[in-house]
Amino acid sequence: MKTLEYKIGSPWYQATRTTLRRAVPSGLLAGCVSAATAAAASTDASGSPLAPINAVTHCLWPQRALRERGFSIRHTVTGFAIHQAAAIFWAMMFEQLVDRMAGPDPSRRPGATAVAAATTVASAYVVDYKVVPNRLTPGFEAHLSRRSLGNVYVALGAGLLAAALLRRPDR
Repeated sequence: MKTLEYKIGSPWYQATRTTLRRAVPSGLLAGCVSAATAAAASTDASGSPLAPINAVTHCLWPQRALRERGFSIRHTVTGFAIHQAAAIFWAMMFEQLVDRMAGPDPSRRPGATAVAAATTVASAYVVDYKVVPNRLTPGFEAHLSRRSLGNVYVALGAGLLAAALLRRPDR
């Protein structure tokens, strides 16, 4: 029986490394844009821009996180870190799709890149709100309307798309 070897220098290793190298900045940008969108929507609705970010920590502290409205290391910083990690996770999927759909220079095929972003955020929404248990949902839904929640996912997709279109093509 032949085993797969994932050695440094193997094609699998190189492809994964390339995807991760692209996904980190894409995910960080998309995460910041979507978090800012959530904060703005929450400010309009309840006057607390940090409430949706704090709510992300309901997976760790279910009793307190959804009620926390001000800044705290425990909820705000941890919530933002979890949100950014999730955005990088979804950026990994996005970068794989972009590679397959748009090629090494996404700016040459912006339509295909936009489809990859839309597919990624649709998948993220379905997983976040239809697949995982309530304790693992993002938590934004506790403070945002359905429309605002949709805007957060649109912002996530816009951030992924912008990151891909703005980067220099791989050589």
